[in-house]
Amino acid sequence: MSLYQEQKKIKPKIEDIITERLDGDMKNLALDFVAHLRANKINPAWTLTDQWKVVSKGKNILRVGLSPWNPSGKNRRWVVTAYLQHLDTYAETIIAENLQQFLYDSVYYCVHKPSHLPPAEDSRQYAFQPPCNLWNCSPGKDTTVCGKELTNICQNSNRQYFWFHDPDKATLNATRRFLELERLARYGRTEV
Repeated sequence: MSLYQEQKKIKPKIEDIITERLDGDMKNLALDFVAHLRANKINPAWTLTDQWKVVSKGKNILRVGLSPWNPSGKNRRWVVTAYLQHLDTYAETIIAENLQQFLYDSVYYCVHKPSHLPPAEDSRQYAFQPPCNLWNCSPGKDTTVCGKELTNICQNSNRQYFWFHDPDKATLNATRRFLELERLARYGRTEV
């Protein structure tokens, strides 16, 4: 039986797999993050092998993956993906709280992004490797995030989402705030 088949049968709680796959500070940060999600009625549900998603208003708001698919070859142990579909409605709050850099650092660029354009090559992350252009989409799309134009973003989907790889405490705190703001925007209220 494959790992997918095993997990599909039992639909494991994310906390159980975190305990198996992560250790030290990374494990503690991940468990604290999931505890915070559950305390705020953001309950991750198993969806695929080593992946859990959270749905809000019928659409993904968050996905957590352990041992994530990683075409870049960087040693990453877990990833939090935030689906911030209403980002424009609370961008001013993010800027006022000085959280925008977390978003800028968490996008995937097209592998065909010209090397002379920012950010520096060593601070980019890529979703796919050359020769990519699977959807005849090279060199990606340009978008504005919190007042800053980001060029040549991978456009393998039309949703705007952000990947936080092996997040530290500050990144997880920022992610918590993004989720709070996104939920408020989706519910159209000032409090969830």
